[in-house]
Amino acid sequence: MSYSWTPDLATGNAVIDKQHKQLFSMVNNLFDAYQSGKERQEVADTMEFLVEYTNKHFADEEELQEKNDYPDYPAHKQTHAEFKELVRILSAKMSQDGITDNFIVEVCSAIGEWLFMHVKDEDSRMAAYMQSKGQTV
Repeated sequence: MSYSWTPDLATGNAVIDKQHKQLFSMVNNLFDAYQSGKERQEVADTMEFLVEYTNKHFADEEELQEKNDYPDYPAHKQTHAEFKELVRILSAKMSQDGITDNFIVEVCSAIGEWLFMHVKDEDSRMAAYMQSKGQTV
């Protein structure tokens, strides 16, 4: 299970694209840490970092959208809120059930798939809109 960054996922904003690449890398690192039999704490630490970094990224992205009067900002922000809720549920599950094989697969799949689709669809649409309006991406 691996999520690869490809040029078609670029938004044209160096900061946002760098963060997207880092998020993809962290999802892959989470799964790699687990597969290589590393300490469960490392898996937990990687997930915690992923959660914190995602929150920072969302804040940066939302600030960019507000700054550029992106018309779909409320809906885009809502997708971020839904992802944060997904992460909250997964974190609670990790606390309750521990880090199991099924948990790692579920986390990597849910977070990786959401991230990939969000960047490919929502973020690409945002970037295209801003570029078409001559706005800063």
